[in-house]
Amino acid sequence: MKVAVVVPESLLRRALSRALNGGEYVIDWTAGTGAEALHQFENGDADVLLVSASLDDMSPADLTRRLLARRSCGVIVLAHDTSEGVSKVYDAMAAGALDVLRVQALGERVSSEALLSKLRTASRMLGHTSGKMRSIQAGALMASARPPALIAIGASTGGPQALLTVLSGLPRNVSASIVIVQHVDSEFSEGLAIWLQEGSGIRVEIARPGSAPKSGVALLAGSKDHLIMTAGGSFRYTPEPRALAYRPSVDVLFQSLLQHWKTPGAAVLLTGMGRDGAEGLHKLRKGGWHTIAQEESSCVVYGMPKAAVLLGAASKVLAPPAIAAELAAFVARRQALHV
Repeated sequence: MKVAVVVPESLLRRALSRALNGGEYVIDWTAGTGAEALHQFENGDADVLLVSASLDDMSPADLTRRLLARRSCGVIVLAHDTSEGVSKVYDAMAAGALDVLRVQALGERVSSEALLSKLRTASRMLGHTSGKMRSIQAGALMASARPPALIAIGASTGGPQALLTVLSGLPRNVSASIVIVQHVDSEFSEGLAIWLQEGSGIRVEIARPGSAPKSGVALLAGSKDHLIMTAGGSFRYTPEPRALAYRPSVDVLFQSLLQHWKTPGAAVLLTGMGRDGAEGLHKLRKGGWHTIAQEESSCVVYGMPKAAVLLGAASKVLAPPAIAAELAAFVARRQALHV
């Protein structure tokens, strides 16, 4: 599998080469600027590009959009620490970047293993074939007899922007609890929560072990382990199943909600590669949930929603602004039933 490195710092480029040397990945080419990367990309065979968040000539989001407009590939954004260019990182993910990796002290063994782990996950998500990438298309025990309406959202590639659009379209004091699984490195989930809250006006928190659904609050998965609901109506993390390429998995969350949340809520599957969440959404629909998939033209990658549509898992297929309106209407209907 061929990897390209787009990093302005020569020391970091060498560290990345050392980390990959002798393994199942090879460096196809390197570049110090976005413009150079676009030129190299036309003539190279890179499957995955490691793109620095600190490029001088263009943003990682702009470079990602230009790369994906030319052909399919995977982009992993490199950031020196979790506070560096948070908006740049999530703008790039909204544009189609698969993931983000902290690159401080990349020469260390642990960091090398983290890099290889990211590449293996990218390979599984994108579908590595013959050296080329191709797209694969509440409280602990609810004391109240009337728990809040629950909205569950799953997203991957391009998800941050879609999530922001959906959350921004909801009433600021929405009478529902929201739980979100976005495929992103756990080190950057806090930054994503802040970015979503500042952009939408909805309160967004990292789901902690024991967190319970709360009206007006969006809980975001913040671990490489899977977020699940327990029999008591609170959330916890579990490493099982370990073999899944997607961590945390949307499917695992959705299936736990079907099992442990008594009142059917609304579930949404947004843009992303692969098919994580499609099976879970299908089961939720059969269990009486209101299920929605993002429509094709508004997706950065029409993978997860497409899989859901083909399964018949979505009762509605909508663009993000319409998804927000549909969710608001769903919550209003729930409230009217209890007046």
